[in-house]
Amino acid sequence: MSETALILKALEFAAGRHKAQFRKGLDRVPYINHPIQVANLLINEAGETDPVLLAATMLHDVIEDTVNSVDERDELIRIISGMFGDQILSLTMEVTDDKTLEKKERKRLQVVNASHKSMNARKLKIADKIMNLRDITDNPPEDWPLQRIKDYFDWAEDVVAGLRGVNSKLEELFDECLARGRTKYGVRTVLQEKPSM
Repeated sequence: MSETALILKALEFAAGRHKAQFRKGLDRVPYINHPIQVANLLINEAGETDPVLLAATMLHDVIEDTVNSVDERDELIRIISGMFGDQILSLTMEVTDDKTLEKKERKRLQVVNASHKSMNARKLKIADKIMNLRDITDNPPEDWPLQRIKDYFDWAEDVVAGLRGVNSKLEELFDECLARGRTKYGVRTVLQEKPSM
């Protein structure tokens, strides 16, 4: 199978899984737009071309967000392994939160485990956070108060702190998105909060 065919196969599979889902923003964008945007960012803004990374990018929310039980999750994992192989499954699993855990614990683990991820998982996580920051800045969820937006910015910064060192362009894009979001919502940047020496 060609690299292009592999990526399109992953996109088609993800589109089927996410077909009834929408992003949280006011304009209710179809969910599949998100993995497409993350892949586009990796290719066209960060210069990444690894087909395993790009196929896993298409699948990165499928296991986490399209099952309702542990049994359904296990079956989906078997399907992905059979369709895409263990390398793509492994990368997909590496960026998948365990939904059996409480949300607060999942968020804590993203920070704790960030620096232990593979290079491709770190690239994918940074790109995912960039797209989330862009979405929250430009089209925030209707029910998110300002404090939740600020908390998300702070948490995303903590996660990405452990992911750095894999693609300088991604890191630059993340910093730009974070600064733009904080400016829009009146949040001082960390650099501004530190006392001068």
